[in-house]
Amino acid sequence: MKKLTSIIAIALLATTTVFNANAEDKKTATTNTSSSSVFEYKSSQLNVGMYESGKVNSMKLNLALTKDAGKKATIKLMDSKGTVLNEERIGKKLTGYNFRFDFSTVEAGKYFIEITEGDSIITKEIIKSTNTLSY
Repeated sequence: MKKLTSIIAIALLATTTVFNANAEDKKTATTNTSSSSVFEYKSSQLNVGMYESGKVNSMKLNLALTKDAGKKATIKLMDSKGTVLNEERIGKKLTGYNFRFDFSTVEAGKYFIEITEGDSIITKEIIKSTNTLSY
């Protein structure tokens, strides 16, 4: 009986030590990453989906955005030189937004969509060839 009590006491001590060590690791990780934009991105609800509307190779690209309520966001469509072709600003109240751009009117080449919400930035590359879009 004395041996069983000793084993239980050692097991409880070991378990407590492991839980305390893990708690300290989490606490340190939270306080040390406050200036990291990666940490801020992970805590954000900023998500982007892209798809062509209608038939395949329609050259009409749809972008679906979800974001945090209470934060403003900006969507910029730029060419490879950085020239802004279109810019949309999304207010604090909206949590979802859909954007469509017709690529049939622009030259073949590389384009970028940049979505900004606070410190979070997502950049998507689009390549337009003669008859197709790749993204």
